[in-house]
Amino acid sequence: MTQELTGAVGFNWQDWDQAAQFCLQNDTHLEQGLKWSEIAISRPFVGQVNFTTLSTKAQLLAKLGRGPEAKKTMDTAMELPGTTSLEIHVYGRTLLGMKKVDEALAVFEVNAKRFGDQWPTHVGLARGYAAKGDTAKALEHAKLALAQAPDPLNKKSLADMVKDLEAGQTIR
Repeated sequence: MTQELTGAVGFNWQDWDQAAQFCLQNDTHLEQGLKWSEIAISRPFVGQVNFTTLSTKAQLLAKLGRGPEAKKTMDTAMELPGTTSLEIHVYGRTLLGMKKVDEALAVFEVNAKRFGDQWPTHVGLARGYAAKGDTAKALEHAKLALAQAPDPLNKKSLADMVKDLEAGQTIR
């Protein structure tokens, strides 16, 4: 990869980020991955500060035991003008998958504060509150998300979520 990045592929941030992601996903050469992620972010004429590049860097920092720096990097990523509500939502879902419920709910709340009354924000809040055991708030946001669902597949999923919450069951 090092040799490939010195050629034509080294002229875009996506390839540097992809190399850093390889290190991250394979839990290998994490310091090198961090260097590559920094190039993806900041190399002149190549680097780009965006949610993807900062997220990769934050994940590498976390794996290297640099939690506060990782959190600061993700906070920056969530506040970038180009960051979407769906990107923030997926990050929150990732935290839920890692059983970091409080952190996930905080991310979903940032998403709601930043993007307001949008479908992904309500889905995230529904999931976050459900994970915290606050069924009433989870149900409130699940119903709002259901009304805004963009397609039949999401409508069905959210209808099932509402049904489960109304029955006092955990959501999938």
